[in-house]
Amino acid sequence: MELGISGQALGEVMSFGDIVDIGKKYGIRHFELWPCNVPGSGFGYRDRDIAAIQKIRDEKSIRIDCVTLEAAFSRKAVETPEFYIGLLKGAIDAAKAVGARLVNHYCYFINMEEAPDFSRMDAFWKQPLAYAKEKGITLVLENEAHDATRRPELMRAIMEHYGDEAFLTNFDAANYFQAGAEAFPAGYEILKPYIGYIHLKNACLHREGAGQPKENRGAPMSGIFAPALVQYAPIPEGSVNIAGFLTAVEKDGLYKGTCTLEPHTQPECVESFYEKESAWLREKGYFTGL
Repeated sequence: MELGISGQALGEVMSFGDIVDIGKKYGIRHFELWPCNVPGSGFGYRDRDIAAIQKIRDEKSIRIDCVTLEAAFSRKAVETPEFYIGLLKGAIDAAKAVGARLVNHYCYFINMEEAPDFSRMDAFWKQPLAYAKEKGITLVLENEAHDATRRPELMRAIMEHYGDEAFLTNFDAANYFQAGAEAFPAGYEILKPYIGYIHLKNACLHREGAGQPKENRGAPMSGIFAPALVQYAPIPEGSVNIAGFLTAVEKDGLYKGTCTLEPHTQPECVESFYEKESAWLREKGYFTGL
């Protein structure tokens, strides 16, 4: 497996080229692309200068493994399936252009209820899935704490509904924690045949008055911990058993792709997360090619 970083954490304050330079400082050459990393404006990628990213990729000898479309977090973007389908196809085209195999996407306003609405999901995802397969791209659906992907068994039901190797999940253990669900070992055991990508971060419960950093405070949790806030933390300092999870992933050998660091903090704190997390992972024997 390889270690990567997401362009999201610094994308609003720094160019993609500068983000790449920070990653390379910590031995990282694998990256996840977000619309905010690409010059241009508007939802998605179709009105953005993807050639500028191709140039950075080639000049800096890095790999872009995944392209993310976050548009499902906007009610406007999902007002009609037709509009959203165009955005998701645009992300697929962007992935093809930069040499990425994966497009990370979300459920959120498409299906915020706990029970998956498969007919609604199909209206938004069935056409893009066929398009992705034509382009040799895999769609990876990330779990979130407040939609129909909030628990591993719900995500598995979605995976089984599509039953397609080009429609897998982006497994985010900390997001399952935010939903009050056990990411490891239970969540991993439920979903391991369907994992197409991995996000790495960690979190714990926010405790009022405990002196936890305000810059790492997150949104309300769901499930058994609601309405408490989630408190994000560097990987070695959170509640989720990331070491156990990575050990199991390596042992099983079903997933051999990139695991992407995705710190949830303020931009001025992001590099300190990268430094601490990459060092801890190396010390534990993961991603030894760093």
